[in-house]
Amino acid sequence: RLPVSAIKKINDIRINERLLMTTMGRKPTDEEVAQKCNMTVEKVLFYRRKAMDATSLDKQLVGKAGKGSSASGIEANGKTIGSLVKDLSPTPSEIANKEMLQNDVRRLIRTLSPREQAVIRLRFGLDDGTPRTLDYISKKFNVGKDRIRKIEAKALLKLRQPYRNQSVKCYISDL
Repeated sequence: RLPVSAIKKINDIRINERLLMTTMGRKPTDEEVAQKCNMTVEKVLFYRRKAMDATSLDKQLVGKAGKGSSASGIEANGKTIGSLVKDLSPTPSEIANKEMLQNDVRRLIRTLSPREQAVIRLRFGLDDGTPRTLDYISKKFNVGKDRIRKIEAKALLKLRQPYRNQSVKCYISDL
């Protein structure tokens, strides 16, 4: 937002620019506008830049009616700049939901044996967000890929048991 005094000066510059244009028959130079407004050229340029920077989010967007570049007539489509700007940051409720889900998943994982916990955490990247391959996990535990696959399958089967997964069912709508 611009202060009222700045808006008055911007309007004064625009009015004097139009007056000079009609009297001279050409676009006035910055020096001529500055002299007419009793300002320095730097001030005129400063206010022009500030006038371009400040745009209301409630300003209506205007588009051409018809097809192609030969379209004539202007039609307001009812959209504002603010309606096109999206806030991509998560809302407080989304942040709270994510944290609650993470806490509930941690509690659910703790119902498994220590080895199953470790395999599931590594396999799905629950600790650092990076899922690991069966090969990586098997090397870490010094066992074969098949053994890790069996531990993972057994752990997932346990996690699907209704008495264990009650706390996380509310996060999934199609269960």
